[in-house]
Formats: sequence, structure tokens, C-alpha cells
Amino acid sequence: MSEHLLWSATPAAGWLEAFPLGNGRLGAMVHGVPGREHLQINDGTAWSGSPHNERMNSRIDPSVAARALTDARAAIDRGDPAAADRRLRDVQGGWSQAYLPFADLHLTVGDAGVVEAYRRELDLATATHRVSYLLDGAPVRWSCFVSAADSVLVLRVETERPVDVEWRLASPLRVHGNEADEHGAWMTVRLPSDMPPPHEPDLEPAWDEAEGAALRGAVVVRVAHDGQRRAGGSAGVRRLDLVLATATTFTGIGLPPDGDETTARAVAKQAVDRALGRSDLAGRHEREHARRYGQVALDLGPVAAERPTAERLTERDTGLAALLFAYGRYLAVSSSAPGGLPSTLQGLWNDDMRPPWSSNYTINVNTQMNYWAAETADLADTLEPLVDLVEALSENGGATLYGARGWVAHHNTDAWAFTAPVGRGRADPSWAFWPMGGVWLTWLLHEHLRFGASDEFAAKRAWPILRGAAAFCLDWLRPKADGTVGTVPSTSPENHYVGPDGRVVAAGRSSTMDLVLIAGLFDALGGLAARLGVDDDPVVAEVRQVRPRIPGPAIGADGMVPEWIDDPAQGEPGHRHLSHLVFAYPGDTPDDPVLRGAVSHSIDDRGEDSTGWSLAWKLALRARLRQPGHVSRLLDLMIRPAPPERAGEHGGFYPNLMAAHPPYQIDGNFGYVAAVAEMLVQSHRGVIEILPSLPAAWSEGRVTGLVARPGVSVDIAWNRTGPTEIGLRARRPAGRTTVTVEFAGRRTTVDLTRGERVMVELDTFAPKGSAT
Repeated sequence: MSEHLLWSATPAAGWLEAFPLGNGRLGAMVHGVPGREHLQINDGTAWSGSPHNERMNSRIDPSVAARALTDARAAIDRGDPAAADRRLRDVQGGWSQAYLPFADLHLTVGDAGVVEAYRRELDLATATHRVSYLLDGAPVRWSCFVSAADSVLVLRVETERPVDVEWRLASPLRVHGNEADEHGAWMTVRLPSDMPPPHEPDLEPAWDEAEGAALRGAVVVRVAHDGQRRAGGSAGVRRLDLVLATATTFTGIGLPPDGDETTARAVAKQAVDRALGRSDLAGRHEREHARRYGQVALDLGPVAAERPTAERLTERDTGLAALLFAYGRYLAVSSSAPGGLPSTLQGLWNDDMRPPWSSNYTINVNTQMNYWAAETADLADTLEPLVDLVEALSENGGATLYGARGWVAHHNTDAWAFTAPVGRGRADPSWAFWPMGGVWLTWLLHEHLRFGASDEFAAKRAWPILRGAAAFCLDWLRPKADGTVGTVPSTSPENHYVGPDGRVVAAGRSSTMDLVLIAGLFDALGGLAARLGVDDDPVVAEVRQVRPRIPGPAIGADGMVPEWIDDPAQGEPGHRHLSHLVFAYPGDTPDDPVLRGAVSHSIDDRGEDSTGWSLAWKLALRARLRQPGHVSRLLDLMIRPAPPERAGEHGGFYPNLMAAHPPYQIDGNFGYVAAVAEMLVQSHRGVIEILPSLPAAWSEGRVTGLVARPGVSVDIAWNRTGPTEIGLRARRPAGRTTVTVEFAGRRTTVDLTRGERVMVELDTFAPKGSAT
């Protein structure tokens, strides 16, 4: 059976033991403390600052940038990349804004007493948190969910013995109004107008009160119960229903705030009142959650559910691997939904006013990894907020800074669609100078098209975004004497090489990632132009001329894929990023066995252990290379306990199964889902390959609902000998739809034209001479 339950026999002692709830905008971390519950509340629109911040702290004079780039190119040409690094500090702006915690709900239920038979659990299938225990021998039960259908958090407490209940709201933000009465509570807050990242310790947060400088927000709570009312609580309660809603003055990605605390409070109150008028809140919530979450299931055999979830991390039973897959999908639908914002570095959940890396969007890998499983794991609607963000970046990120056409984004962005380089003129260009962030984000749109997105999406959303990014790249590329083109200066995210004088430097010529991303964008634009019948577009015509001049991935003198085209010595052996292998995953892994061998050698060279997200990337790469032995070893490194107090780069999962960087980053959870999908089904080569990289421990199992290109639902059951059942269904049949299915090098063609589920004839895959 599939596993969809996390549970613990003790309350959460800290945030990394609490269980997350969310509807894509409203989130909560639930601790489950008997009698003293604490729900840490997040609102996905709660960000510091406004669009004004980038205009104020990240202005870069284009003429200064042009001189700096000219000097940097000249320095690289004369063999002095250290001088190029120094000059690139003149092409740095300020900082992007932070995703912030919003509120805390504290609930006191009854007096202190003897607690026995305690259990708390998170049911992924219903997105419901439950707590049960005996208080002095009397049962206490409560449940909590965050409804996407009604945009509220609902908490129900049930006791067999009457108890007193009290409630109050608090916030780490600036509270401008806070009141609790017999009917509930409300609170209004103001967010900071600027929150510098913690790696800028000399800068302090700002709280500008001017209109439009920062967001305002509100929380509203209403309570219904069978007891006697009193201010801020109730007495003699056996059953209590609490409904909570939040709102801010956020109006959209990249748009200025509108309204004040009063308007935010009115919006939150309206949501609460509307919810209280419904009789089936739990049913509406579960049906909507099932619609988004319940399409995919992975079963890897017996479920070891008798042991608390955190304890299972030390034993790494096979069922836990399936649970982590389900949990990653749960986190995706809970943290990213149409109409909201994309998942941040921590998804929807953050309790820190100055969180690591501002808990925003790092777009040199982390934001992209959050959505690598969006198509294959049937989570496509979680991609919508990311498309909204990329659209806003394409509108805000005019490339005039570089004297170029189109649009550009760099290393970081936020809810205000920040696009400038960061670093304040003193940061290492290895991370502060990288104008390919927007280009890489377009890959997710191209994948959406390959998995069957509509013509409307292709024409109205993908086309202008890809075309603008390609126009920038055409102007950014530099001709070389050998007739090829490249990028100078060029960095490879957060990595370094050894320069001619032995110093470790960042800026060089044509990082492999630059060339692969630009070539991939040009290919995507050409295919999209053909689909839309706009081959005569002038940007497309330029792309068609330039694309053949972009060098493909090469093999260096050491037999590995070089990070830069000049194949310099590595400045950071074992680096966590695998940017130079982006063409192998998430790109379309090459068929050339020699190049595949170089990719494998390159992964070997980086070592196996690393941060959670880096392990997930390696896991996906090994799956694409069809290396189940390596996959098994990486699974052992990934699925292990990560003590909350441990520092340094290492993988694993915290007690609540959130992925370690450390600190916690959600990309490891999402990258794991993407990697598992690649172990079971691959379709990047134009065929649907079944069980290409199955770990030995997964000797039998079943998966339903994975998605293959060009939009085919795939169900598989298997045992030690191979697949025992393969079911396929075209999700959007259009004309004649046939696909090729492959297992262990043998192929068959399947007609899916009718749109019905078709069972694949397995005799095709039997080894020659075997009994059927």
C-alpha cells in the first residue's frame, strides 16, 4: 500500500519537528503541544519592502557597467582574470527582499495534568494534522487543516471532559492593533520596508511608515464552541472550532502594495465569515486537496508505520523512500498554488525575521529545482506561480544595463521581481555576477510545452518570455576568432577555477552552463516559433544563424566535462554545484557513450556526500545515466537523520522530514521527488523508458500517475524480473497519438488515440527464448 502518514509519539520540541500545513498561500507549522498549542503562521505574500527597493538600492549606471565589462573582457583576454573579478564588482547593485514570518497563534486548552497515550500525525492524503492524548485519563482530540477551497485555517478541539480554552495572537512583525474577545481575535501588522540578508550584517532592517513603502497585514480569528464565552477565551468547552485567515496589501508579483491595515483586516474577516457560513469545511478542503495531490502514488512494499517517522530515518526502510516521495509532492501542493507566489527556499514556511539567504528565490539552481518534478510527478498547476514570476521578471528586467535587447535576471529575485545583480560592489562575482538566471528559468516553461501545454500558453505566455530572453543572449554572446561564439566574462554559479597566476578566480570564458542554457533556449525558441507559425520573426532568424556557432559540451584533458571552455584547473574540487552537467540533467542526457562517461566521471570527482539539494541533483543525474548502483548509494546518503544542531554541508532529513542543507531548504525535498520519477520513467529521448534505473532494494512495487512527454500518464507494477503491468493514457489526445515504450533496450509502439487507458503487451519485453 502507498504510505501517506507522518507521526510522532512526542510533541514537537522545535520548528524542525513541527509538521507543516499549507494551501499555497496560508501556511502553518503545528507543534502539537498538549494544552499549550503553538501554530506558527505564514502568509505567502508577507515580504519585506516593495518594488521601490530595487530602484533605490540597486541602481547601476549603464555607462559604468559598460566600462567595467570592457575592462573585464580585456583582463581575461590578457590572462588576468583576478583583475576581471575586481572590475565586475562595479556591476553590482544592492540586495533582494526577504520572505518573513507573519503571526503566531497560541491556544491554551485545559489545565496542566498527566498526559498519556500521546500521538500527533500529519495525514498527507487529507492534508490534516491530528493530535490525540489522555489528559488525566480523559480523551482530548484536535485536528487542523488549511483549506485551499476556503482560504482559511481550521482547528477543531474535542474533549470528553469540559475544559477552559484561551487564545491569543502575536507576531515578530510590528503589531499595530491586537485584540482578543469572546468571539475570537484580530491583529494588524506592518512589515519592514527593507530587510537586508543576514550575509550583510552591517545593514539594519528599515521600517519606513510612508505609504507604499511596505506591506500591511492582518490576522482574524473567529471561534465557535459549546461553552460559555469570556474575553479571549471560553469556559466549559467540549467542542471548539477555530477559523483563522490572513491578508496583506500585496497586489501581485512586481506590483506596488495597495491599501492599509484596515483593508487587510476586512479581507481576512470576509474569508473567516464566509467559511463560518459553510457546513462542510473539512469535506471541501479534502476534495480540493485530493484533486491536486491524489493523482500519483508510489508503493514499495510493506509499510513500517508502527515506528515514529523520525526513528525510521535511522533504519531507512524501503517504505520510507516512498513516504518521502509522497511528502515532497505534499509540500509542493501545499506551498505553491495558482494565484499565489512560487515556493521559496523554505517553501511556504519560515519562522526567522532574517532567514538564511532571505528565504527568497535563488535562481542559479534552487528555485529551478523546486519545480523539476512539476511535470513528471503531475504537479503542473504548482508551476503557475513560477510562470507568473518569470513573466514579471521579463517585464521588469530590461537588459539596458548591458546595452542589450530583451530581459535579464541574475542570481536572486523576490516577490517584487528583483532583477539586478547583487553584492553592493564587494561580493564575489562567482555568485553576484551571473546574468543567466532568467535564461535558466525559461527551461521550465519549455518543459511545460513538451509535456503538453496548450497553444494558448505557448502563444500568450511562453513566446514573449522566451523571445525576450533569446534577444538578450544574442547581444550577450561574443564572436571568437574561430567562428564560434561564447560568453565573456562568464561565471559558473558559485564556483571558481585556478587562474594563470595560481590565484582562485571566478570570471572566465564561456562556462559550460552558459553555453548549454543559451543553446537550449535557442532550440526551444525555434521549436516554439515553428509551432506558432512565426519562423519569420527577426529574433528567430538571428537565432537560426547563431545557434550552430555555439560549442556543445566537451571533454577535458582529465576526461571530465570542464566547467569553462578553456578547461582550467578546479578552484574548489568537490563543489556542491553541478552546473557544468546541466545538459545531462535536467537537460536531455546525451546518447553519446563517451560524453556520458565524462558526465559520470565528473560526478565521481565531486564526491557523493553534500547538501540535500546537491545530493538530489546527483541522484537524478545517476538515474539518467542508468546507474542503479550509484542511485542506491546516494539514496543511503540522502535518507538519513540530520540533527537540527549540525552545521556544515551534508544531506539528510530533519525529524519532520524537511531536507537539510543545512539549514533547512525545501529544494532537497523537491529534487528527491524529481530524481525518483527519473528512476522509474524517462521520456527525454522521445520514447517512454520504463524502470531505467531501479535501485536493487526496490525489488517490487507499483507507481501510478507519473507523467511522460508529450503528456502521457504512466502506471507501472514490477517485481524482480521487470514490469508486470504497464498502463498508459494520453492526458490530452489530439489527433493520432502513438508512443514508443522501452524496457531493457526492447521497444513497442502503443496507440493512445482514443484517450483511454491502454495496457501494454509485456511479451514484447521478454528476453528472446524465454517462456511467455
